Amino acid sequence: MKKLAMLCLIMAAVVLSVPKPTLSVTMSIVTVTAYSYNGGQGRHGLTASGVKVREGMVAVSRDVEKLLNLGFGDRVLLHGLGVYEFQDRMAGRMSKKVDVFMNSDRKAKRFGVKRHIVLVKLA
Repeated sequence: MKKLAMLCLIMAAVVLSVPKPTLSVTMSIVTVTAYSYNGGQGRHGLTASGVKVREGMVAVSRDVEKLLNLGFGDRVLLHGLGVYEFQDRMAGRMSKKVDVFMNSDRKAKRFGVKRHIVLVKLA
């Protein structure tokens, strides 16, 4: 009985000493463009999540949203560009794309197209 108790104690110590993962990373390679809202027709500057657009937000194509298991409000890292908040969704015909919101059409046009940027969901 003592040997069994000692073996259980040793096994418990081994299980407890194994480090637990602290960060889980899911990523995808995407093309990044920029968009702006100029006050025209439509949803009056609202995102798919229902919040008003602002800098620091991104719209993500539905395939990437599903692949990364994104939920509105999740933060994503665009390698070389920074951290953004997922609050908008792109049209269904788009794939492997992310749109960064900019406050002006001029800034969005100047941003251009960035290809093969790694999008990482932050846990």
